[in-house]
Formats: sequence, C-alpha cells, structure tokens
Amino acid sequence: MGHLVTPSFGFVVGDGKKVGFWKDKWCGTIPLCEAFPSLYVLASYKEAWVNEVWTAEGERGGSWNLCFNRPFNDWELEEVERLFCCLEGKKVRVDEEDMVRWMDSKDGVFSVKSLYKTMQPVSLVS
Repeated sequence: MGHLVTPSFGFVVGDGKKVGFWKDKWCGTIPLCEAFPSLYVLASYKEAWVNEVWTAEGERGGSWNLCFNRPFNDWELEEVERLFCCLEGKKVRVDEEDMVRWMDSKDGVFSVKSLYKTMQPVSLVS
C-alpha cells in the first residue's frame, strides 16, 4: 500500500533544509527532476536541498541560484524559462520549518477519508 500513499505526499517549503530541490514534490504535483528532465541531467548538484539553491539577498527577499554543468544551448532556453516560471513566487522562509503536505485534500491535511478516495477506482461517466 506504500506505493499508493507515497505519491500523495508533497512538501511546503519553510527553511528548505529537508526538501530536495530536484527530487521532492514541492513545486507542483511532480518532482522537478520529472517535470524538467533535460535540465536535471545538466544540474551540477542533483542532491541539492532547496535552501542550497536559494540566495536570501536582493530586493524581492531572495532569488534562485541554480548551477548547471555547462552553458545552455539556444534550444534549451525555453525549458529554463519554464523552470523559473514554476519557481516564481516560491521562496525559502528561514523562520519556518518545512512541512509535509497531503496533496489529495484541499487543506493539505491527511485523513483516512481522503486516502480511501484515492484508493477507489475512477469511474467514467458516459
């Protein structure tokens, strides 16, 4: 049953010390390594935590500072732009802890009822 439950958990980033930037679900419904596989291949540090790629300086309270193994080719820039659009509005809050979020409920809180719903077969209405 673990394989049914695990995909339904994600993270809300606080200080970013316990959330993997590329491999955890925190920015959307799938990990960034799956959403942006061509950029993940080029990432210098695939095991980076969220707080390690966040610089808490600047006029907007901080910025993302990702490192890649080489400069991007022209045809890769659109994917880079999509990644930064996904990151837009997300930031590290050093005074808060990271939290686990149950993604199959509106409030993010786990309940047996919401787990039960995820285990029910989807019925197609004709």
